[in-house]
Amino acid sequence: MKIFHLFANHKFTGPADLAMVMASGQQHAGADVCFISSTHPKVENTVEQMAASRGLKTRTGLRLGKHLQPVSLYSDVNRLGRWIDEEKPDFLHCHLDGDHLLACICATRAPVRVIRSSYQLDPPTGWRGSWLARHTYLWLPPTVEAERCLIARHPAAGGKTRVTAPAVDLERFQPAAVDAKRGLDAPIVIGVVARMQRHRRFPDLIEAFATAAAREPRLRLEILGRGTHQDEVARAPAARTGLGDRIRFGGYVDPESYPQHLSSFDMLVFLVPGSDGTCRAAREALSCGVPVIASRRGLLPELIPANSGILLQNEATETLSEAMLGLARDPHRRQQMARNAREHAIETFDAGVLATTLVSELTDVIGPGDGPILQNR
Repeated sequence: MKIFHLFANHKFTGPADLAMVMASGQQHAGADVCFISSTHPKVENTVEQMAASRGLKTRTGLRLGKHLQPVSLYSDVNRLGRWIDEEKPDFLHCHLDGDHLLACICATRAPVRVIRSSYQLDPPTGWRGSWLARHTYLWLPPTVEAERCLIARHPAAGGKTRVTAPAVDLERFQPAAVDAKRGLDAPIVIGVVARMQRHRRFPDLIEAFATAAAREPRLRLEILGRGTHQDEVARAPAARTGLGDRIRFGGYVDPESYPQHLSSFDMLVFLVPGSDGTCRAAREALSCGVPVIASRRGLLPELIPANSGILLQNEATETLSEAMLGLARDPHRRQQMARNAREHAIETFDAGVLATTLVSELTDVIGPGDGPILQNR
């Protein structure tokens, strides 16, 4: 089986990691995979570099615009069409709206099937979304509710979906070794992994932590990530609390050491999904056996089981502060949640299992004609 993965971006974001994890899993399952991302004339393609570093075969030369650009789209259709004629892939696996459109146009001209992985609760809208639904062989929504929203908006997708949870590399993200010497007075670290942007509620988070920290001296807050507005939205509010080094900004963390940082947290707070609606940091935290305190935005209610974290009843800072305190003061509950979180990740997010299952099922439908649509399992 030969699969071209198309990714309409040159920046390494949450969806890029998801696309590469799935592509790598398919490759390990025996598929011949080629990962193709945006070739920008003036910007370095970090996605292509990361894909190559993970052992994926890559190819450059498609503009793959994030937004609709008729001239570059026309050029991409012709070039990708030639590659399809030469290499005869069985599937074009897409991840974003821009590459999905390109793939579907090419599929109307050549015997190749289109697969779409989606990473948001809401599907594409308008005429383009409807046209894509009609020309997509298999759509992989991340949750049951995302599947319902897709079919409700685009009935043509009915019978062509398979709920596929967003994948995590469970060998890379594992629980930390238990420190038997850790005493009752040891710091309790609340982690946050997110770009420091205005819409991601950092002032509310810091206010909630300050309230909890005033009542629990063991609490620490560690924020991983950067952002253009980090001084305004995070560092200045942190300084006003007067908590000093109890609020630490870890900045950018090298990918090699990131899993270790994540697994060192006692809990993770995730309030606002970013460009990746599947909330990568929250899923990776669960995989590391770290309980997650989350809002009810987007896909979070389906990603965070009740026995593996806390889904906040509302977005008041007092509610968040009480959730922090509740977990901080109940080590047995934290430990049970940690075990449940890892078990949930193994059952739901295992990249190897998800990719192998998909490749096995796709193998059954390769052949002339349209073949049967995969059934939900």
